[in-house]
Amino acid sequence: MSLAPPDLPKEAKCVPPISVPTYGAGGVFSVACTAEIAGPALKCLEKVLDLPHYGVWNTFIPSAEVLTPGPDTSTLPPEVQALAAQPGFVSPGSRIRFDAVMSKSWTQSTELDVSFLEAFDPGNGNGNGKAYRVAWKGTSFPGFMLRSERVQEFVEYVAEDGSVRTRYANWETFGGMLGYVLPKGQIVAGFEKWTVGLKKVVEEEISK
Repeated sequence: MSLAPPDLPKEAKCVPPISVPTYGAGGVFSVACTAEIAGPALKCLEKVLDLPHYGVWNTFIPSAEVLTPGPDTSTLPPEVQALAAQPGFVSPGSRIRFDAVMSKSWTQSTELDVSFLEAFDPGNGNGNGKAYRVAWKGTSFPGFMLRSERVQEFVEYVAEDGSVRTRYANWETFGGMLGYVLPKGQIVAGFEKWTVGLKKVVEEEISK
């Protein structure tokens, strides 16, 4: 089932802490947003897993790479396994690095561990059961100082006009002492850029 709250904001904003798979409930705050994307869920997931091509669409994180591949993809559904097995793609248990553009003069490099990559039953009643989730968590600080986990869900459904669409839910929850002093404005702006860029690149490819 989906872990996303039903009331996620359409535009990125700070909200009270949302539960995440590794740490559960609690934390200092979350940044969250959602979007309707005119394309299949697997195509959306592909763009998020494909780190070498972030520069094509992701102005918040134009540079990203896999530092250590995940140990095993054999338990993944075949369509997800086919993506995760490609060079430079995110896989369960992999360590990755993001270079986030926080401002014109500040780029922050962050290492993360991929905590979940899975398919799930969305129970939405109007689609074909295709739904995927990927999550990663920060590794730069001890948990008491800063802990974070970001979750992205892609739930496919069939619109009234018969087209295939994806409900995209995107949130990250921050906790620990440093959670109180993080640059919320830059994080919110980055989430918005990420979501707008993902929607744009998927819909442009589908329309070709």
